[in-house]
Amino acid sequence: MNFILACIFYFFFYTWTIIFFIIFSPVNLFSQKFVLRLSKFWTGSVIMLSKKILRIKYELVGLENIPKDRFFLLASNHQSAWETFFFSFFFNKSAFILKKELRKVPLISRYFKKLGFIFIDRENGFQSIKKIINSINLVKEKGVKVIIIFPEGTRTPINKVGNINAGVFAIHKLLKIPVLVVKHNSGKYWRNKKFIKRPGKIKVEIFPIIEKIEKKEVFIETINKLFY
Repeated sequence: MNFILACIFYFFFYTWTIIFFIIFSPVNLFSQKFVLRLSKFWTGSVIMLSKKILRIKYELVGLENIPKDRFFLLASNHQSAWETFFFSFFFNKSAFILKKELRKVPLISRYFKKLGFIFIDRENGFQSIKKIINSINLVKEKGVKVIIIFPEGTRTPINKVGNINAGVFAIHKLLKIPVLVVKHNSGKYWRNKKFIKRPGKIKVEIFPIIEKIEKKEVFIETINKLFY
C-alpha cells in the first residue's frame, strides 16, 4: 500500500513541480516579495500532498518560543527533505544557508538566488564564514527575518548523532544573532533516499531561544543536548 501511495505522490509532485517552474521560469522578472509568496505556495503544496497522499502529518510543540518581529537564526537537525519544505512554508521571510553544490541545480537555483539563499563552501571554513556574515547582513537589509541553517552540515540518520559545525557559533557570536533551536523526527517517516515513505506524525519541537552564549564549547554542547 505504501508503495502505491508513494507512486501517486511522486507522480503529482513531479508533474506539479514541472508545471509550476515552467510557468514561473522568468524568475528574474519578479520581485523578491512575489518570489517569496511563490516559494511559500509551492512548499506548502508539497506539505499538503505529503499529508493527503502519504499520510504524513506533523505536530508543533513550543510555538510560544518563536520570536515575534525579530531577526533570528534557526538551527535545526537535518534528517530528510521534508524539513526544507516545511521551514520554507512555515517561516515567513526566511532564507537558507546551503551547500554550494545546490547552486548548480537547473532552474531552481535561480529561485534560490532570488530568495536570498546563501551558498557556502564546506571545505573552506574561514572564507565561508566570512561570506556568510556578509551575505546575512545583505539579506537582512532586504527584509529577510529568519536565516535557516542545518548545523550538522548534512543529513543525519534518525537515532544517529551528527557533528555540530562550529561555524554556527561563529555566526551567533560575531553577528549577535539569537538562535532558535528546532528538533524533529522527520526521518522516521520521510525516510531519506527511500522511495517508500511511512505514514505517521512528525514531531517538531521548538525550544526557547538562545540569546547569547560566549563559549563555543558551551554553545555546541547546548545544541547537542537539544538535538540528541
